[in-house]
Amino acid sequence: MKIIRLLIGIVIAAVALYFTFRDVDFGAFTEALRTAEWIWFAPAAAALLAVLALRALRWSAIMGGTPFGVTFHALNIGYMMNMLLPGRLGEIGRAWVIGARTTVGMPRALSAVIVERLLDLSAVLLLLAGVAPFLPLPTELARPAAISGALLIILLIAIAITIWQAERVERLLRFALGRIRGLDAEPWIMRFREVCAGFRMLGSPARIGAVLALTLGVWGCSLFVCWFVMRAFLPPSFKASTLVVIVANLGGVVPTPGGLGPAQYFARLALAPFGSDVTRGVAFVFVWWISQMLALIALGFAGLLRLGLSFRHLSGSARTGA
Repeated sequence: MKIIRLLIGIVIAAVALYFTFRDVDFGAFTEALRTAEWIWFAPAAAALLAVLALRALRWSAIMGGTPFGVTFHALNIGYMMNMLLPGRLGEIGRAWVIGARTTVGMPRALSAVIVERLLDLSAVLLLLAGVAPFLPLPTELARPAAISGALLIILLIAIAITIWQAERVERLLRFALGRIRGLDAEPWIMRFREVCAGFRMLGSPARIGAVLALTLGVWGCSLFVCWFVMRAFLPPSFKASTLVVIVANLGGVVPTPGGLGPAQYFARLALAPFGSDVTRGVAFVFVWWISQMLALIALGFAGLLRLGLSFRHLSGSARTGA
C-alpha cells in the first residue's frame, strides 16, 4: 500500500510538473535564472527564519511550553524528513524528537501537530476567502474560493461541537466503525482522541490568543518570503505574491515527493491574471519552492547534529511510530 501511494504521488507530481513547464522556453528560463536579482534572497532568507521561529513558538505554546531550541530543531527535522521521505513521516519524526528531548510525551506533541495543521489550513482558507473579492482570480480558482469560505465555517463549527461533545462523538464513531467488517476501530478512536486532546491543550483564552497571533505572524512572514523572491524575477506585486502563497499551499496538500508538482502548477495559475511573463513566472515559482526545500533540508540536518541524532535512527523510529 505504501509503495502504491508513493507511485501515485510520483505520477501526480510528474503530470503537474509537465503542465507547469509544457510551454516554457528553457533558453529563456536559463536566462531568467542568470539575470535574477539574487540580492533579494537575503531578506527572503531572514523572513523564512522568522517563519520557522514563529512556528516553533506556536508549537511550543500549544504543547504548554517546550524549550525553544529543541522545538525549533525538531520542527526543522520534521520538515526535512517530509522533503526526503514519503508518507509525511516528518510529522511523527518531530513529535518523536520532542518526546525524546523534553518532558512532553510524543502523543501530546503529535496532537499539537494536528492542531497546527488545522490552524494552517484554516489560515489559508481564510486568506483565500478574504482576498477573493479583491484579486483577479483565475476561473479555476474563483469557485473554490467561494466554497472554501463556507467549508471553513462548517469545519470550525464541527470542531467546536466535537470537542464539546467528545464522549458522545466517540461513541458514535466507535459504533459506526464497528459495523465495517474487518476494520480495527481502535487506531481511529486513538486518532480522534489525539485531535481532541490537541485542542484541549490550548486551554486558556490567553493561550488561544497567543497561538492565533503567532499563526498570523507565520503567514504574514510567509507572504514576505514570496514577495522578496518574486522581486528577484518579476515586477513586485503584493497581490500576486499573496495569491501565489495561498494557492501553492493549497496545492501542497496533495501528497507528492517534496511537495513538487501541484504547488508549482497552481502557483503558475495564480500569476496568469497579472500578465506576468510565463517563463520568468515559472522560474520564480520553481526557485521560490526549491530554495525553501533546500533551506529546510539543511536546517533539518543541522538540527540532527545539534541534538545528537542520526537520520537513519530517527527515520526508523518514525516508521515504527507510524
